[in-house]
Amino acid sequence: MEPRTVDLKVLDLLQVGDACNAQVFTVQILEVRPDPQYFQSNRKLVAKIYDPLYFSDEEGFLNPFHCVDKHYTHEAHAYNVLSKSHGGRVPRFYGSYSLNIPVDRSEMRTVRLILMEYIPGISMQQANPEKFSRLARQEIMKSVINFESQLYEQDILLTDLSPRNVIMMEKPSFDPRQDLLFLDFAGALFGRRRDDPVTIESNLFLGRYISPLLRWNKTMAMQFNDWIDWDWQPWIEAEYAHTAATITPEMQDTYC
Repeated sequence: MEPRTVDLKVLDLLQVGDACNAQVFTVQILEVRPDPQYFQSNRKLVAKIYDPLYFSDEEGFLNPFHCVDKHYTHEAHAYNVLSKSHGGRVPRFYGSYSLNIPVDRSEMRTVRLILMEYIPGISMQQANPEKFSRLARQEIMKSVINFESQLYEQDILLTDLSPRNVIMMEKPSFDPRQDLLFLDFAGALFGRRRDDPVTIESNLFLGRYISPLLRWNKTMAMQFNDWIDWDWQPWIEAEYAHTAATITPEMQDTYC
């Protein structure tokens, strides 16, 4: 594929500065070469920049270049995969790019960025759970569980699934079954395992659906506690009773 050059104009700052790891902006596409039709010229997108200069590690134990590269490669790959298989649940992905930043008059440093669709909304972290009925909140949690379980079936483990990474899209009539958007996959693990020397070999039933009855206990849902005011375990058992037939004794031994 021929390299593409994109000229961007920064519109708004979404997440910038020290201790933010990735720097996130909304941007406008000004010009694209050599394929001007790849974007709409006035389309508002989100640019996420992976700059080791802003990597958060106050203790200084980590290599910021290695960590930022890992975040970039994992997230770019995740969006590339998920925008095809879960197009309505993740922002549309517009590829990965290199950005040259001037250091002084003669030097440049290069960082990586990705471009994705901008969709108006607020995160579950920003929303007030008290404004939603219990039934609506249960539907929201079912959407979260179903999305995570589908990705796990694709052998993708989300290590940072939390309310701040779940967007409630701005719609006249919000439907939690359709209008939740998931983002921030820098911590996604492929093959359901870490890609470092401490990985422990185990049978993780790759490519097979693992019922939420085995995985989505109260600890798994802890990040969403502000949205949950009902007895979790009986609810999970009732909502996902239809998946019990997929559970094998080996799965039971591994996940319980």
